[in-house]
Amino acid sequence: MKKLNNIFQAGSIIVLVIATCFSSTLTGCKEEVGCTNRTSDNYNPDAVRDDGSCVNARDKFLGIYDILHIRWDGNGAVRDSFPNYLDPAPRYMTIRVDNLREAEDDVIIENFGEDSLDVRALINKNFLTIPQQNLNTRTVPMTFTGEGHIDNNGWLTILYTTRVWPNGNIVCKDCVIFGQRQDN
Repeated sequence: MKKLNNIFQAGSIIVLVIATCFSSTLTGCKEEVGCTNRTSDNYNPDAVRDDGSCVNARDKFLGIYDILHIRWDGNGAVRDSFPNYLDPAPRYMTIRVDNLREAEDDVIIENFGEDSLDVRALINKNFLTIPQQNLNTRTVPMTFTGEGHIDNNGWLTILYTTRVWPNGNIVCKDCVIFGQRQDN
């Protein structure tokens, strides 16, 4: 009888465990699916399994922009802008993937600024950062830094500063580029 009683106790424990597992499965242990990439715009912190829906933040920046570039003088007045009334032709800037780097957040801005340079930038959500980089403009070594933002309609704003390298004299402080994406 003792053996039979032990078998019943073990059996009832097994039935209880199975019933609990079955019950919890029905009541809310559903596996959340969604984007599991933390750098994506549509990251779902509750997702356990990736469903392939991740949207790379960089993709919304890639394209061709019709731009307005404004340079300020030291007194806060507009020193120069293009296009302007003397040359009203549209000006374009392109943002493309940086093929030389592996990170998903790297881009190249082509035809950047008044000297039409290629500048490297980093993307995070709706923000763009131009890390300090030294480039030659008209044989003068310059340092560029800046930041920008894009809205949901494809309007891009970039604020940047240019200095002569290595003496640090400011050439363009808080210059602004406004751009409207043309290839949506």
